[in-house]
Amino acid sequence: MESLAADVPALTGMADWLLDQIALRDAHAQQLRAVLEPDITDHLRDRRTDGYLLGVTVPALDAQRTAHLNQARETVRAYTAAAHSGREREAQQLLDAFPIPARSLKTSGPAAAWRRNSATAQDAVEALAAQRAATTAENSADYFADPDLLHAETSYLAAREGQLHLMHDALGRLAYPAPAPVTCPRSSPRSRPRRPSAVSSRFRHPRRAAQVLDGLISYQLQQPVPAHRRATTGAETDLLTTARDALGHTVAGAPLDEEHIRARLQEALARSAAPAGPGRVAPTAHDEAHAQALAAGSTTPGVHL
Repeated sequence: MESLAADVPALTGMADWLLDQIALRDAHAQQLRAVLEPDITDHLRDRRTDGYLLGVTVPALDAQRTAHLNQARETVRAYTAAAHSGREREAQQLLDAFPIPARSLKTSGPAAAWRRNSATAQDAVEALAAQRAATTAENSADYFADPDLLHAETSYLAAREGQLHLMHDALGRLAYPAPAPVTCPRSSPRSRPRRPSAVSSRFRHPRRAAQVLDGLISYQLQQPVPAHRRATTGAETDLLTTARDALGHTVAGAPLDEEHIRARLQEALARSAAPAGPGRVAPTAHDEAHAQALAAGSTTPGVHL
């Protein structure tokens, strides 16, 4: 179909449809879809609630998540075409590029805080639970009739649950950052916020997280607001704006001063290599405590601090 579509563009849609149908019964393709697709629970709920009412305008999906959704579909199709045409190496490279998160058995504190205050996050968790119950029910049409489809659906749900947890955990860390320990010096790396690594590991890049948040905010602000979420839109927008503002410091942060870092490193190396004597600077209490902790924690034979 791909080769024919190159000569007959009208067949491109048919080729995509065939790839989508094959992907529905491929567990790895569904896991990849679970990782790449953005959360559009708010849009789906608006369509389900007001989409069938005459004269009611349903908000359009924002441009940011629309683009991410199209990227996800194209990637899943590329994997499916490679996996089912003998290009196993190419298919495996796609799977390796987007690791599948394990299903979370315990909700983290930041994720729980985000779900308590975000109506969309609550809807996402409830919708996933309802989908899981419908899929695994013994009276489901796929329970006995189509084992491959059932396996692919359950694989998607498990990966999607893990992905939602990672997303909610990252957003919760942005909206409700943990205070720095009072016992750590201000210059200690442990006293600095760890938002960049937390966000990057869950959204793959802070800029993508910024795009997601910008899209969620613009979607909430579309007018007219659907009647069923007028009571929650204000709080939802404020929560998303708080997370976006916190992320802004990460995305638009000042670049590292390489010369300053190099000078500090050379100074530290020179101080550690200086011979003992009257002119040597006495170590600070923090340095002594750190050395004692290292000495007490060293269990490697033959190593003396």
